[in-house]
Amino acid sequence: MNLIARLRKAIVRFVVRLAITVVVVGILLFSGLTVYFRHIVHFRQTILNRVQAEIVQNHVHPLTMAQIPAMYKEAVIATEDRRFAWDPGIDPVGMIRSLVVDVGSDGYLQGGSTITQQLVDNTILSRSRSLGYKLAQIFYAIGIYDTFSKSETFAMYANLIYFGHGAYGLYNASETYFGKSPNVLNQGELTMLAGLPNAPSVYDPFQNMTLARRRQAIVLENMVNAGIITHAEATAIYDQPITLIHPA
Repeated sequence: MNLIARLRKAIVRFVVRLAITVVVVGILLFSGLTVYFRHIVHFRQTILNRVQAEIVQNHVHPLTMAQIPAMYKEAVIATEDRRFAWDPGIDPVGMIRSLVVDVGSDGYLQGGSTITQQLVDNTILSRSRSLGYKLAQIFYAIGIYDTFSKSETFAMYANLIYFGHGAYGLYNASETYFGKSPNVLNQGELTMLAGLPNAPSVYDPFQNMTLARRRQAIVLENMVNAGIITHAEATAIYDQPITLIHPA
């Protein structure tokens, strides 16, 4: 066996061993965190208490997962966190992509936040651009993953997220913008709502319907790219009437 062949074999062995080590360490770490969050600090009750406090403070009309329209859920997941169904509360791919962007700009961490991480921001943490904040956000997101089902996580997120004009939660937003509950909104109105929390003041349909519609188009494009709907279906949804009430 020549030198190059031996070198290649050694490299392969090293990579395999490294991969096995990373997997084993990862399993042990996540197992340890599961025990910590479930049996030591009782993290689930902490989150439930925070959620209830936010609901009371912001006069939220909470919805169960069964009451959240499927179109809204699919639109949000396609736009905010496409790997939500299986990610462990964090999205390493999105985080790495965000890190590359940030290092190329000002060195701060931004973006890359999953639905679960956004729920952390709405219950436990105040948003910051520091590394310490991002690490804490990741830690608590794993805690939510360990102690709540995906359906519970999404329902809490949908009930706490801010849509603008003092409206927290999907139900309140639906009443604020359309004067009716989410279950009677058409798919166009639901996909518009799915895009508002990204920047409620920018995409405010009362003030700038053009930007709100542009954001809705992005949401629909994300749904097409995720394989949820076809281009023809996206066009049909975009063409549905958007009937706003007059703002108070």
